[in-house]
Order: sequence, then structure tokens, then C-alpha cells
Amino acid sequence: MHQETTHIPKLRFPEFEGEWAITPFRDLLKINQGLQIAIDQRYTNEVENSFFYITNEFLRSGNSTRYFIKNPPENVLCKEHDILMTRTGNTGQVVTGVTGAFHNNFFKIKYPDSISKDFLVEFLRKNETQNLILRYAGTSTIPDLNHSDFYRIKFTCPKLPEQQKIASFLTKVDQKIDLLQRKKDQLTAYKKGMMQKLFPATGRQVPEIRFKDDQGNNFPDWEEKKLGEVMKIQTGKKDVNEGNPDGIYPFFTCAKTPTFSDDFSFEGAAVLVAGNGEVGHCQKYNGRFEAYQRTYVLSDFSESFEYIFIVMTGLFKRHVDQQTQMGAMPYIKLGTLRDFIIPIAHPTEQQKIADFLTAFDRKIDLVTQKLTQAQTFKKGLLQQMFV
Repeated sequence: MHQETTHIPKLRFPEFEGEWAITPFRDLLKINQGLQIAIDQRYTNEVENSFFYITNEFLRSGNSTRYFIKNPPENVLCKEHDILMTRTGNTGQVVTGVTGAFHNNFFKIKYPDSISKDFLVEFLRKNETQNLILRYAGTSTIPDLNHSDFYRIKFTCPKLPEQQKIASFLTKVDQKIDLLQRKKDQLTAYKKGMMQKLFPATGRQVPEIRFKDDQGNNFPDWEEKKLGEVMKIQTGKKDVNEGNPDGIYPFFTCAKTPTFSDDFSFEGAAVLVAGNGEVGHCQKYNGRFEAYQRTYVLSDFSESFEYIFIVMTGLFKRHVDQQTQMGAMPYIKLGTLRDFIIPIAHPTEQQKIADFLTAFDRKIDLVTQKLTQAQTFKKGLLQQMFV
């Protein structure tokens, strides 16, 4: 027997009942596209009769790229209560809380008083809606969502009071997520600052922070050595396509996350450095593993393994990033690694440095775990509180 689907969420506040309405966007919403302004008509500073120009670059740059345009028409102005959504490029990204004129890569979504803005934003951001948007936008190199396809999306919603209560509840969850994200960012920034004070950029300056021994005495001055003097440096042995996602050994490539392999070529404690791709990215591992041909394997350390990893993730990675930004290091040469100068602290001070920074890593990992749990919790809520 065919069972008719009911449009009622699995998780619901007890004071509400009845099925949710299903209405195509075309019968509820009004969208309009932004305005494309040539580069030479954009201003880097606010001038008379100008408005902030909201572009994809503004979103990608972490809000650091700002342009202004003069005298835009009213229909391409976004107010505080409006919703913007990218229609091309990173299609489906929902933007709120910004004001100004917007680029034609965006839709502005206007909604009636019977719809809660926050509820609509959550509906647009949930996985099912995002997947539908991306499918409608197409699979070309640059996905592009047109008006008619956006209007095809069916909006399932209750009456306004229930929308508002759901949105208010989810806002509290978002506040917890934002709080955890800020805490993680603060811990990460603090650790980065401490790394810079411990290991100045050139590797030849006096560090701002030094540890003392258990009797309160200074440790000896740091020495300087080349990486090649304190460890063995070699490259991996495998091509990327030799990996197997179902393998049992980690396979370190030039990506941030390792894949797996059926075989291993290395064993023991090692620092893995991406020679290209995520150039300079460092990971550590102790055990049997495989490595890509353009991944450097650092092993057989004459100094503390944890200390060397800290130096690589701090001093060396910072050096690579600076060189990459100047276009001087698209990839890492073996000689660059072998000749890189690092500071060598007394073994006991190495341990104190490692313990100090590892404690921050544990704090960051704990907050990251709580953040992931909160994000997963919200994802589950969206699946159960929406139809």
C-alpha cells in the first residue's frame, strides 16, 4: 500500500501541530541580480554618493578587500534585513548583515512578512537545499544559477510563530558555535605569537622568550645548525596513484590530509614536509608509513623529535610562506631543506619548549573537538527540525 508522505518534522516544539506548507520560491520570494562595475570605476576609498561594493573577492579575502562605487540604482542596494546569495562561482553561499551595492554574482532575496529571515537563511544553508542549488547551477567549470531554477526550489515552512521559535533556538546554537570558534582562533593566534617570540623569523635573532632550568638558571646560548646536520632528509618513493584509500598505512602526499597505502617504505618517527602543493606544510608521524615522491621525509634526528617538529611548523613554514608570497618558492628543493639554519637549544630547554607548546595544542584540540560536536549537533537539528 502506498503511504502518503506527511510534511511534519521529526523534532518539533510541543505547542505546534499540523503539516507544513510547501510552496515554490516563485510564489513567495522576489530576487534580483546585482550590477557588474568595471575595475576602473571602483574606488578603494569611500567618496561622495558612493556605496560599498559587495563582491566575491570581499567574501574570499576575509572581508579585507573593499571597493566603493558611485550612484548605483536602488534595486542593487542591499539593506541590513536583506539576504544575499552567490549565484555563480561559490554558488549558494548565503550572506547576511552587510549593506551596500552588490555585484551581479549575487542574488538579493526579498521575502514577505510571513517569512522569518533567520528561518529562511537556515533553510537555504541546510545540506538538502545546498545540494539542490548546486545541481540546478550545473556542473560546468563555473556553476551559474539562473532565476528560473532558483524559483523552482520548494520551500517547506510552518506558520510564522513556529518559524521564529525554530530560528531563535538555532541562533542560540550558532552563538555557542561562534563562541567556540572565537576561542579556537584566539588560542591559535596566541600560540602563533608565542612561536614567533621563541623562533624569530630569520632564525639568527635572539628569541624574546627563554626558559630557565629547575634551579632558575639560564640555559646555554642556542647554537645554529643546518637541518641536514641534525637529521636524515630524503624524498618519498611512491607516485600518488599508487595509494589505496582502503589501505592500512598512512600515505603522506603534498596535501594536508594523508591518504592510505597497502605498503610502507618508512618506519619510525618522522616529520613530513610537502615539497609542492601545500608547499611547506608539515606533519609528524611515528610508525610505518608511505610517502609521495615530492614529499620530504625527515628522520633519524640527533635532537628532540618534538622540538624539530615545532621548529619546522613554526620557523621553516613561516620562511616558506614568506618566499611563496614573493613568488620565490613554488616548490621546495632538497638543498633548501638541507641548508636551512635552525636554532638548537639545550636538550632540557628543547623539552620545556615542546611541553609548553604541546599544552596549547591540547587546548586547541579540545576546543576543536567541542566545536565539531556543536556543528554536528546543529546539522542533526537541521535534519530533524526541517521537513
